[in-house]
Amino acid sequence: MYARTSTWSGSPEALEKWALHVQQSVAPMVAGLPGNAGAYFFIDRPGGHALTLTLWDSEAAAAATDRTADQSRDRTVAATGVALERRGSYAVVGAGTPKGPDIDGERM
Repeated sequence: MYARTSTWSGSPEALEKWALHVQQSVAPMVAGLPGNAGAYFFIDRPGGHALTLTLWDSEAAAAATDRTADQSRDRTVAATGVALERRGSYAVVGAGTPKGPDIDGERM
């Protein structure tokens, strides 16, 4: 498994636009990409930052979607006003999710 990250920053207004954009556009698009094994989107409102974490079946699957990811990041910046601070790529070496994540008080 392989992971790709994007770290964002912005004003409170830009981060709220980012969250809405993620829910309406980015998350559904990523879910439909070949080789996608999941995606999580995090926001630190007090700190003025957000994080995208996408998971891929393999490094090759992630690489095959690099161009799509770059285009999505560009659209996100244009649509929301956030700044892309950093991109990252990681090999996943472990996981632990016995109960599954809890998102805004609701079990996924």
